[in-house]
Amino acid sequence: MTITLFFVSMVGICIMLGSKFFEIKFNKIHFLSGIFMKGDEKIHKLIELSVFKYNRYKKIANIFVFEFLPSFLYEVLIKMKDYVSKKYYSAGSQFHGRRVLRSNGAVSFFLEQLSEDKAVEKKF
Repeated sequence: MTITLFFVSMVGICIMLGSKFFEIKFNKIHFLSGIFMKGDEKIHKLIELSVFKYNRYKKIANIFVFEFLPSFLYEVLIKMKDYVSKKYYSAGSQFHGRRVLRSNGAVSFFLEQLSEDKAVEKKF
């Protein structure tokens, strides 16, 4: 495999040298130089375009990874925390007999209803 590759590259180099020698000696093969120059221009444009796209997508990826994802995950975690706290509170009040914590301590649901009923009666 290595020997075959060597011979193929050697033949390619010999063909390029022969065509250049023929062009210099007779000054008649300008189209080969033109083709090579056009090919070089296209290759350089392709390299510049690929470098430009690489840098642009690199910036987009940095913005996505370091700005969007952390803020999105923070929002999701906040919503999840709120959801879990609501579920925990509702499960806890059903499990403990609907006790409500106040600044002066725990009050049963029955006493809370009595205080609300008295407040409603005073309004009328």
